Amino acid sequence: MIDTKSVNELKSLIRNNTTFFILSHVNPEPDTIGAALSLYHYLKGIDKRPVVYNADGIPGFMKFMQYSDVIRTAIPHGKFDIAISVDAGGLDMLGDDFDKLKRDKTVNIDHHRTNTMFGDLNIVDPCASAVCELLYTLFKKMGIRIDGTISSLLLTGIIYDTGSFRYRNTTARTLRIASELVKRSHGISDIAERLYENQSIGRLRLIEKMIDTIELSMDGRIASSVLTRDMYDATGTTREDAEGLIDYPKSISGVAVAVLFRETEDNRYKVSLRSKSNVDVAEIAEKFGGGGHTNAAGFTVSGRLMDIKNEVLNSVLERLT
Repeated sequence: MIDTKSVNELKSLIRNNTTFFILSHVNPEPDTIGAALSLYHYLKGIDKRPVVYNADGIPGFMKFMQYSDVIRTAIPHGKFDIAISVDAGGLDMLGDDFDKLKRDKTVNIDHHRTNTMFGDLNIVDPCASAVCELLYTLFKKMGIRIDGTISSLLLTGIIYDTGSFRYRNTTARTLRIASELVKRSHGISDIAERLYENQSIGRLRLIEKMIDTIELSMDGRIASSVLTRDMYDATGTTREDAEGLIDYPKSISGVAVAVLFRETEDNRYKVSLRSKSNVDVAEIAEKFGGGGHTNAAGFTVSGRLMDIKNEVLNSVLERLT
């Protein structure tokens, strides 16, 4: 939950400062972008000077989100009063150039249980389904008017991070908040269509190649799959097209944990973990220097794919026995 002291401190920081640098995490998805752009819209509306940054830029399927064109991919030379990070569990999630950012204070707004509390002000609620859900509550406590634009941005993030309200992070509070946002938003059906019915033929071919790599182990309780850079080249896709692909092996009947190994460069892989029931994959990710949520976590690691797979799958096996 968000305590009154944190709310008052954030209100004071916003009231007494002018320039704000809003950061979302690398390899962005709609929750981090929706939160960042909601803050941008609010701050612009009260005559502040906000800048939105993402080290990787915004994937094509999210460019329907209002203000997506303002997102920068380079750290400016000037100094900012306040940096606000949204949906990042640690500084390593903000990109390699974060250290170049000059600012007086850092605000950390997040919902990851594994958050490292790196801010001067930390507003972290692991019970929130999405950082957009947390931000809704924060806006309400601060007395901020949630208009149609903010509603649509926050609703987009919540829909995505809950898997359209299918995942275990969906709570009664999540649904109440979503209901309020639907009333004020520009349309839930439009958001869903933009998120889920706007795929390229290349992405579908990438899905086919990824599915061909699926391997089952431990009597079908673990499903692992691989995405290589050669697959991106062959299908004319990029790593942004890999967003959500881990849901395919996870959807197999009997699978408790799904693992996706995504090649990012020679001998370097981003490993994503998803689980059903109460299998805590965040604990597995933490062993490898990553983090996340109980049912969704990840990390980046270097080495030979065969060695990485063996080590990771053994760690998963330990959690299931």
